Amino acid sequence: MIGMRRGAVGVVLLTGLLASVVTPAAGAKLAGEKVRLGVIMPQAGIFVDWGQHGTIGAEIARDEINAAGGIGGLPLELVTVDDRGDPKESVTLTRRLAQTDRVLMIHGSISSSSAGVMYPLSASLKVPIVSPTAAAPGLTDKFRPWAYTMNPGAARALGTGLAALRKHHPEVKKAAVLYNQADAISKAEATVVMPPTFQQANVELLDSITFQTGDLDFSAQVTRALAKQPDMLFLGSASREAALIAKEARKQGFKGPIQGGVATATPDLVTLGGEAVEGWYTTTYAWNERPIPRMQTFVKKFLERSGGKRPNSSGPAMYDQLFIAKTCIETSGVTNKPDDLESDRDKLAKCWAGLKGYDGAIGAITMNEVGVNVGQIWALTVKKGVFTLSE
Repeated sequence: MIGMRRGAVGVVLLTGLLASVVTPAAGAKLAGEKVRLGVIMPQAGIFVDWGQHGTIGAEIARDEINAAGGIGGLPLELVTVDDRGDPKESVTLTRRLAQTDRVLMIHGSISSSSAGVMYPLSASLKVPIVSPTAAAPGLTDKFRPWAYTMNPGAARALGTGLAALRKHHPEVKKAAVLYNQADAISKAEATVVMPPTFQQANVELLDSITFQTGDLDFSAQVTRALAKQPDMLFLGSASREAALIAKEARKQGFKGPIQGGVATATPDLVTLGGEAVEGWYTTTYAWNERPIPRMQTFVKKFLERSGGKRPNSSGPAMYDQLFIAKTCIETSGVTNKPDDLESDRDKLAKCWAGLKGYDGAIGAITMNEVGVNVGQIWALTVKKGVFTLSE
């Protein structure tokens, strides 16, 4: 209900925002034959499901925008590239989109590892970049006004998730952490976010155990963790490794609750983990069951394109990003003239910096002073194979 109340005032707030920080030009015909926006989404690697869902979300937005007349009277073209979840490739593709393809702005990539190298480049190239999912602390802080993330961040999310877990499991007093040390967000969750989060909740952190991307056998890590006799496990990981660890923990007899990091809030976790992830706790800022027409219409279209898979947060976040981009392009004085590319990008960056209460499918979207969305976070748990609100 909180998210719905915020969403109800989003249009009013956004109208006020645009009136105060940009030069209205809604309905003005832009120059050129099309509006080009860059999209960097991994189609391989540990975050492949997030990249695929983000791509579908962007394509749904593009098709809706073009069906309604495009942006400023021009069709929207997405220049979509695959970084395979490799930060080095993310850098190469950022340069290509900004300098060769000359897109107005870039949407992507998925991981905090990629964002950590893309954001400094965004400031250097002076091109706005918005990630739908990057969540590690401090990613955008030094790169204003060019770097943004739709994810409210791991600190808020994990605290919300732990509170939900303990509400249903007040017996939890001790925890063990297992995390992917090769992944930036998983490492940040385990080493930066969770230790103080546990301390504030009076939960003792017994051990912190690492693994690497690509590991398949987690028996040694789980044996070490369970030897400490924890009441709960926290897994900083993508869905594949998280599902394998959960299966191993259940196999070794662990019956306590498991909390996953932000990258585990994806339907793929349930597909891969089955019964082992029943009762799993995590959080999302883009709940695909949100009971509003815009989200449910989006989900219906997503299901048609995904072969029946429900979207993780990347899908609706990318969907909202493109509609925000459309609004900013049409109201901030962007011309779309080749000679105005630098000034157009500057106008878009300032529009994103001032975003307040945009009424999106995921809820009210507001960028704070460091470019992080401060919107609603939902605590979720897996019940009968479906992510549901943890109430």
